[in-house]
Amino acid sequence: MAAMRKSIFILLGGFALFLVLILPFYLFGELYGASEFLSKFSFLDFILGREWSLPEQRYGALQAIYGTLITAGLALLIAAPISIASAVAMSELLPERVSDRLGVLIDTIAAIPSVVVGLWGVLSLGPFLSNTLYRFLVENLGFLPIFQATMLTAYNKLTAALVLGYMIMPFAVSVIKENLRLVPMEIKEAAYALGFTRWEVVRITLSYVKPGIFAALMLALGRAVAEAVAVSMVIGNTCSFSVSLLEPACTLTTLIINNFAEATGTEAAALIGLGLVLFAISTSIVLVSRLVYSKLLGGYMR
Repeated sequence: MAAMRKSIFILLGGFALFLVLILPFYLFGELYGASEFLSKFSFLDFILGREWSLPEQRYGALQAIYGTLITAGLALLIAAPISIASAVAMSELLPERVSDRLGVLIDTIAAIPSVVVGLWGVLSLGPFLSNTLYRFLVENLGFLPIFQATMLTAYNKLTAALVLGYMIMPFAVSVIKENLRLVPMEIKEAAYALGFTRWEVVRITLSYVKPGIFAALMLALGRAVAEAVAVSMVIGNTCSFSVSLLEPACTLTTLIINNFAEATGTEAAALIGLGLVLFAISTSIVLVSRLVYSKLLGGYMR
């Protein structure tokens, strides 16, 4: 039995080592693919460039970075409260039988291919919102810059954020729910013994798992930043710096998948450079979230 356990640990360790060792090869491949572009253009100018036009050989990634951060951040703002509320309901309020069935349904939603979600956004969600919510926002709140639109369209940053929010919620709900279920029962029993109400106990429980909630939301954010297919179908694919949520935009992933098939030479290398920028953003999110998570966890371990 001990020998089998040791073999399993060695096997799992080998898989982990493989994942670590493949990272340098990935970086080398990206750098090699972008080398033709990086030899002709400054990487700093590439990041800060305000215009992207392959025919005119203008390679500026700033508009795509802006679109990526806006849509992913807005998706997280939409998904965070719904995910936390759903996880609390499933772990603390609903009967276990109902909670288990909802858990299966949420896991099923997480398994839906992104292209299917994108088709739903194109055929149903976008047209419905343009005729209802977006029209209301433009007519009643159009004086606000974020709700102004030169032409009312179904495919814009807000539609992309809503689709992304729907896609990342199952991941956040599952992780937060499991964290809530790991809270020691003694903490809840002590709170009830002191006379706290059920909602006060829920607040104490949420406070206890703050590091886990943060980790779940950062996992969801990473998923939102990396999504390509569904976003490209509903965001409008027009790069701009418009602050309006009802205007089309582009992201790093949409620029890559929409242009790479026909790109050659320097154009293809520039798109691979976008992949490097996306990798840097994703890595930064992981490192920052890990640092914050460690500080949160350290505060609870004292």
